[in-house]
Amino acid sequence: MKVVRRGVAVLALLLTAATLYAQQPAVTVQADADLIPALEALIAAYDEPVAFAEGEAALIATTDPALLPPMGVAPHFLPGAFFVVNDPAAADFVEFAISADGQQALIDAGLLPASVTITDQRGNVLEIPQPVRRVITPYSLATYMVYGVDAEDRLVAGGYLGARTPLGIERMTAIDARFPELSGYVMNQREINVEEVANLDPDVIFTSARSAWLDTVAELGIPVVLFQGESPELLIEAMRITGQVFGPHAQARAEAWIAYYQEIVDRVVEQTSELAEDERPSVLIVGQEALRVVSGEMYQTDIVAAAGGRSVSADLTGAWNDVNLEQIVLWNPDVIVIVPYSNVTPEDLLNSPEWQIVSAVQNGRVLKMPSWVAPWDTPVPDSVLGVIWLTQALFPDLVDIDCAAETVRFFDAFYQHDITLEDAAAVCGAGA
Repeated sequence: MKVVRRGVAVLALLLTAATLYAQQPAVTVQADADLIPALEALIAAYDEPVAFAEGEAALIATTDPALLPPMGVAPHFLPGAFFVVNDPAAADFVEFAISADGQQALIDAGLLPASVTITDQRGNVLEIPQPVRRVITPYSLATYMVYGVDAEDRLVAGGYLGARTPLGIERMTAIDARFPELSGYVMNQREINVEEVANLDPDVIFTSARSAWLDTVAELGIPVVLFQGESPELLIEAMRITGQVFGPHAQARAEAWIAYYQEIVDRVVEQTSELAEDERPSVLIVGQEALRVVSGEMYQTDIVAAAGGRSVSADLTGAWNDVNLEQIVLWNPDVIVIVPYSNVTPEDLLNSPEWQIVSAVQNGRVLKMPSWVAPWDTPVPDSVLGVIWLTQALFPDLVDIDCAAETVRFFDAFYQHDITLEDAAAVCGAGA
């Protein structure tokens, strides 16, 4: 009888211990005093137990900028308020806090606005209800902006310039397993299926101000944010608009990218500041055909300037210009750069008898700009890598910048995607 009673007592103790263990919070958090109401709203809406802690905690919720990690990339749940993650066990709660559901909890608590008002790059003033849960991006450049601000989970369809080859498809699928689904629609600047758009039921559409179907889609009553990014200033503005649409976390990510972009440009400017104008390499950027070149109004010309070079076609206007070889001979560029998506290879020019009169060809300085997925010459977040690559190509002995190391750093910070240093070095060196 005593043995039975003792067994029952032990079982009761074990059940009590299990119950107490089950009641322990899965996540503990320290918070600045003024952030406690926001944390309470998030905790109340979260499925698992989370508790405040006085001592060591899995999370620190703070507004102290000194605690921001390198590049300023941290999960922000309010403007200026972010998490420092001390324990991977807190990852699910952090993801909830910066998600649309987390935003909704903070909106319900009166701590975030129920809508935001933005001015797009055509000057349209739009009021966009929050949180945005579903976005489509027929404009491929906007797709990569959404990834850059860590809002790709809100994408339901999009265009993906650069992901049309087997290698591009492989790389984009590694970045986002949903890529085959997201890219499986007919949508770009020229055409779109309005019925598909209606069925996708987006909260907002991101597209180019030059899209041909704007009047048709306007009948659906869906907010359409228009972009035009053919300059560094417009790209920076576009990133800020993208962040504003998706809330505090995306806004912080946009600002982190802007700071990184400016850091790179400032570094190049500082290290090339003593060069006279005629000491800077002259550069010609060619497009899908060898005699199609960029104008001074295109973003590629700004990349050349940011990298410390001089664009020989800077006086041209409009978009891509068709020229003849005589004009290129007159320009006589020191370096020719072929865009990533071109049908032309460096060997095509280097082996062409007609091109041998051009200085860049004579000296073997015909390069093809690389990319991972998004083309590095276009106004997308990845274009900072185009600046880095071209700088290293133009000034290998003058500017202290490492394309491979910065590529690893960039994709880790802005795509949450690991690229090995070896793969990055192979990509950066492929155009050299």
